[in-house]
Amino acid sequence: MSAAVTSLHVWSADSQVPTRVDQITLDFSGVEGDRHYGRTMRAAAREAHAFARGTEINNYRQISIVDTAELAKIAANLGINELEPGTIADNICTEGLPDLTALPRMTRMVFPSGASIMTGGANAPCTIAGDMVHEKYDTAAHNFPKAAINLRGVTGWVECPGVINTGDPITVVTLN
Repeated sequence: MSAAVTSLHVWSADSQVPTRVDQITLDFSGVEGDRHYGRTMRAAAREAHAFARGTEINNYRQISIVDTAELAKIAANLGINELEPGTIADNICTEGLPDLTALPRMTRMVFPSGASIMTGGANAPCTIAGDMVHEKYDTAAHNFPKAAINLRGVTGWVECPGVINTGDPITVVTLN
């Protein structure tokens, strides 16, 4: 399987939309400068089955990864020509992983610098991303979750710090 990084994005806490960058730096807290940066996070609706809202837990959502093939399918489902990388708050957009969302949990994504991300599983589509798509493409925000089901990419956390550059090849290692 041949995969590469096509674009990188950082969504700072003081910005309405993610910013495209040529390089991101990962440490054990995630992508430096990103709003999801942190070793821990507060439990929310996604964790309600296990924790009371607001409980401090390990941050398994430090990084969001999508693939161009899945973005194209979401765009088609929404009836728009394209869904540009970065629009739905992804940090890393790949090419060559057309079934990225279906990768098993605990898949490693390794980059030339030695940086490694451990995936936590599919990223559930939400209306926050739907609002971002609405702002850019004038679609109905509530249509996004259905259009992106099983196509929203994956979340993950930093297993080994390092630098990731646009154009970097990705080695994907599943634990099967």
